[in-house]
Order: sequence, then structure tokens, then C-alpha cells
Amino acid sequence: MIFVHWDHKSQLWCVLSEDIPIFDYCNSNSKPIDGVKVFSSCDGLFLIGIWTDRGIEQPAGLVIWNPSTRQSIRLPHSKFSLQIGYDNDDDVDRGSTYGMAYDSTSDDYKIFRIDISGENDNEILALKNGSWRIIDGKTSGGRTDSRLLRGREFLAFVDGAFHWIGFLSKVCVISFNISDEMYGEISLPEIISSQLTLSQFKKAELEVDIHVGVSELRGMLGVYYKDDNNYNLWAMKKYGIKDSWMKLFTIVIAGGSYYNIKPKYTFSDDRVLLCFDKMIWSTPNSTRTEYIYRVISSDPMFPQQDYDKGDVVDEEGDVYTETLIFPKLGH
Repeated sequence: MIFVHWDHKSQLWCVLSEDIPIFDYCNSNSKPIDGVKVFSSCDGLFLIGIWTDRGIEQPAGLVIWNPSTRQSIRLPHSKFSLQIGYDNDDDVDRGSTYGMAYDSTSDDYKIFRIDISGENDNEILALKNGSWRIIDGKTSGGRTDSRLLRGREFLAFVDGAFHWIGFLSKVCVISFNISDEMYGEISLPEIISSQLTLSQFKKAELEVDIHVGVSELRGMLGVYYKDDNNYNLWAMKKYGIKDSWMKLFTIVIAGGSYYNIKPKYTFSDDRVLLCFDKMIWSTPNSTRTEYIYRVISSDPMFPQQDYDKGDVVDEEGDVYTETLIFPKLGH
């Protein structure tokens, strides 16, 4: 796993415990101390957003970084990226979220940008081409609603497509295939759909009453949801087949004390590494969160209590496999 933190001594974003600089992002106009975010990882590569202004939702730049070789490249701005920030007139969050994956059909790495507000087109960047291209809604199956995204999620990449929770005729899993650039829809398990209540705030923001998200589980599409008392993890055994959803496990969350729980890795014996994030305190200008990591099994004999006794760190981590791969932009 990799944990990214700000090293005050070197004034660089580094890997926790090793103090390996992520990248050189120093020029007269940048202050990378304002924040970084890992948007996606693929084949040992990380897609990272860099903020130079805490008040803007959109990162000032995107970087692909290989922590094994310490190589990095900065990606060009998309057509819309510099226009996206907070709109003070209607208080609409206009940020984007990104995914990175390898397209075996074209033998190329691709970056997918989703406009969360839905006001701008989504875009895709193929590294060999080196420039952003708008996804034509008329030929890709139409525009999709992405207003349930908050920009903190990893887009789950399964079967050649990115996946996220969205809303069409109902709350569902929306997919985008990076080869044929077509959108699709996958129904959630019925028991999840029946428990979701959709609310709308102002003119653009949608929200469901329980936390629900998608993940990749050893090549399968996974869906998790948490209410005040329980956390449930499901896996789709046969991709695209609604009847193949299978619940892996349910764990009881005492008092609903954990805000968010994400699957981070699935082992060969089907045990799952979960990340529990727990808010310690919050002020108008700052929030302190600790992240607790525990391995959970569907085996009923496996202990599933005392989550606060897991491994605790101050940063959320991401799993990767070391690699020497490093694609070039425009080649």
C-alpha cells in the first residue's frame, strides 16, 4: 500500500515512511502544499491531482506517477478543467473526478474525466494521442447523470469499463467502456435498490440516504452500502448479469460511528481488506480523520468486532503492484 503525506521538512508530497518525493511540481505560480489526491491507479501507476488553491474544486494539474521508478509526467489541461470551480451564484459543486486504465484493444492507457455537475461533456485522453477529446453523447448511448458522485470515489474498472453509482430512471451502476466509448447501465441488487431514497438539493445536487459505492473485487464488480447499523458487500459473479449478484458479508457497525468504509483489496482466499474512515473532529476550516484497516472474511468463524483495534494511520492508502512500466505522452 502507498500512503501520501506532506513532508514539512522537504516541502514535498511524499510516500509515508519512505519519504520518496512524488514528483517535482515547483514553479513560481504553484503551491502544491494546498493538496493532492490520488484519483486512480492502474498497473502500478497513479493518477494524482494537484491543488494550488484550497477554494477550487478542480485540481490545478494532473500527474501520472510511478512510485517504483519515481518517474512522472504532467498531463495537459482538458477543455473544461480551468472553468470548473465553485459557482457562488447557485452553490453548485462543479468538480470532476477521473479514472485511469489500460485499453487492451488499442494498447494504450486512457484517462476518463467525468463532469460531476453534468453541465459539461465528459472527456477522454489517450496517452498516445496526448490530448483530451469530448465524448459524443449522440454516439455513446446518451448523456449520463453523475450528480451522485462527490469526487472522492475511485471509479471501479472492470471488464474494460469504468463504473460508478448514478441515476437514470433509478439509482443504478453506470458504466463507460473505454474501447467503444459506450455508456451502459447495470441494476443494483434488489435489496439495495429497495432501501435507497433519492433526494434533490437545489437544482443540481442529488443524494441518497445511505452510503453506497462500487469497487473492483478480484476482477469482479463489487457494490457496498452502509446504513446506521450495517455494512454490506456484494459481488457480481458474472459481469452484466443481474441475477449473479451475491452478498459476500454483512458486518454490524456499532452506533454507526464510521462515516465511510471502502474495500481496498481482495486476497486470493476472498478475504477483503477494508478501510474504515472515522472523523475525529471537525472545524469550519479543518477536519481530522483517522483510517483503520482490517481484514474481513465471509467465514462466520472469523472475528468481526473491535474494528478500532486494526492498523490506524492518518492517511487513506491505495494498493498497487510495483512495476517498471511508464507510458509516454504523445507516443
